[in-house]
Amino acid sequence: MIINYNVSGSDRKQLVAAIAEHTGEKAKYLGAPGFAYQIGGFTVSVDGKVTIEDNSTAAPLIHFLREKGFQAEDPLADCIADDANEDVEADEACGICISMPRSLFTESNLENLKALIAAKGNLIKKALGVDDLPIEVTDEKVSFPWFPAVPTPEELKAYDTFICKLCEMARNAKRVVAKEKETDNDKYAFRCFLLRLGFIGAEFKTERKILLCNPAGSSAFKSGQPKEVEVCE
Repeated sequence: MIINYNVSGSDRKQLVAAIAEHTGEKAKYLGAPGFAYQIGGFTVSVDGKVTIEDNSTAAPLIHFLREKGFQAEDPLADCIADDANEDVEADEACGICISMPRSLFTESNLENLKALIAAKGNLIKKALGVDDLPIEVTDEKVSFPWFPAVPTPEELKAYDTFICKLCEMARNAKRVVAKEKETDNDKYAFRCFLLRLGFIGAEFKTERKILLCNPAGSSAFKSGQPKEVEVCE
């Protein structure tokens, strides 16, 4: 995971010092060509991007750096930082319900979220293997009781990241049209949606694999597998 703090010079050194204080690790300057600092499982680039090896350590670090006056530019960081307030409720019969703090959403954000789910509902249902996508809104939280079985840790991470990024898109979009497009290749269409949400690169390879497991079709070719072409000699 990479979080952008967009600092350089003396500000970057202060960021490095804060991470060292948080981790208890000594900062190691890596020199040319990258001129980065490494502090345990964290690396700070020359332009203030923090690479986090273990995603589970992201939320505590972001909280700590906030207290030190460092604010990340990535919208995803706000979502990650609220993981301490995020609920994941498990039940053997009903499965998993993931909840986000209600304070993250304006009324417009909630309308965007509902429209987004309406537009991509069939793809999401096929990906998760469910028949319905209810949203439960209270004064304290917005809940997604979408997951029918208690998942593995890797699956839970994929589902948690999916909900977080879905909410991030709803919060950042000016307007979402609740119109579903027909597709004859669900896997390809859902892969495109995941990329729009930000599931890009090797960092999210496992999450993409899990979320693309159920939809039918080919994720590589829009019209399915390419047909064999007969070569005339």
